[in-house]
Amino acid sequence: MLNAPNTMNRLETEHDILHGAIEAFRAETALQLDVVEFDVRRGNRQIDAVLQMPGSGTQLLAEIKKWATHTNLGAVINQMQQLATPDAGILVADYVNPNMARKLREVGIQYIDAAGNAYLNQPPVYIHIEGNKPEARTRTRTKNGKAFQPAGMKIVCAFLKDCELINAPYREIAERAHVALGTVGWVIRDLLEQGLLVEDIDGTGRQIADYDQLLDKWVEAYPHKLRDKHNLGTFTTDNPNWWRDIQPDEFQAAWGGEIAAGEYTGYLNPKDAVVYISKAKMNEFLKVARLRKAAPNEMPDINIELIEPFWTQGSGTERGGLVHPLIAYADLVATGDPRNLDTAKRLREKYLR
Repeated sequence: MLNAPNTMNRLETEHDILHGAIEAFRAETALQLDVVEFDVRRGNRQIDAVLQMPGSGTQLLAEIKKWATHTNLGAVINQMQQLATPDAGILVADYVNPNMARKLREVGIQYIDAAGNAYLNQPPVYIHIEGNKPEARTRTRTKNGKAFQPAGMKIVCAFLKDCELINAPYREIAERAHVALGTVGWVIRDLLEQGLLVEDIDGTGRQIADYDQLLDKWVEAYPHKLRDKHNLGTFTTDNPNWWRDIQPDEFQAAWGGEIAAGEYTGYLNPKDAVVYISKAKMNEFLKVARLRKAAPNEMPDINIELIEPFWTQGSGTERGGLVHPLIAYADLVATGDPRNLDTAKRLREKYLR
């Protein structure tokens, strides 16, 4: 028998955001969104809340985000698109800034926030409110737990790649994740407190409570908490086929992003690239690939990011010359590009279950 996850603190915070956004929406429109349910499952998805449109039976599946402007927008869009149909979902946030609002509307994602901004497209109801500013916050931003700090992210990554690793000895987990031994216990305790892991009543075994939820949280944090910290630079070229004759294994490197996803799915024609390579091999690779550093204000047509791997060399690939599908998936989601998100969905369905 498994202990139920402790969701009280998470739900209290989410309830505050939801009720604040609903009240702001009512103040702006004189319409009332009703809360039908909190924290429910629909299919294989965990839904934060179910809302009902005023004067109709239309229900919206709500994804609630605190500090939404600090999140990985590509990951947020991807999570919303995992819902049954695009018009069935609604993002509920503390604040959606104008740039974020524009990008959400471009891909048809509805939202409301606690400042009174909103976008709903439920014919015959159409609501678009923008320009409201958030009230000054007196509380400091809640710090993420250890599981979603850089070292913890490496451990969660290892768990997502191999769920059986959760019950391995701490020393083995540390070696696989390439972290200090003392980090493992702290991260596991944090995951248990967040309800992302559950354990047997007798404490003899653990398992992921909801793989999709843990995957979404990790992918959302990945660009800022892990990948950016290992970034070696952004480069470009005038040759769109620059990568086709290069064997990454010769540089102890691996393709990530669009190239890896294209190889795994056979669906995407790569344009931009992510290359996972050590700093020691970087200059040799740049010379052979004939890449140049992108100028600070340049907006090149082809972007090539070089990232230093955060995993032990040789343990991060699923296929020779390609990063694990998990990393390729996170790379695609981070772009927020609709073409990449479509491929990311295929990658997730095929490899990340």
